[in-house]
Amino acid sequence: MERHIAVESGIEGLPTMHYRAEESAAAAFVAEMRRLLPARAVRVDNRVTREMRPLPCQRLYQE
Repeated sequence: MERHIAVESGIEGLPTMHYRAEESAAAAFVAEMRRLLPARAVRVDNRVTREMRPLPCQRLYQE
């Protein structure tokens, strides 16, 4: 099952980036982003659409 990942830059004027990724890759990516950049807002949910780009380098986060 794919998941939606929303990444906010924290910089005013820059849009939120939206990606789709397999569930395990999404969970690993979000955990790593929260560890590395705790001030950045990263969310994951089930609102996936086909128009969303796949998470770049998704395979690095797959188990």
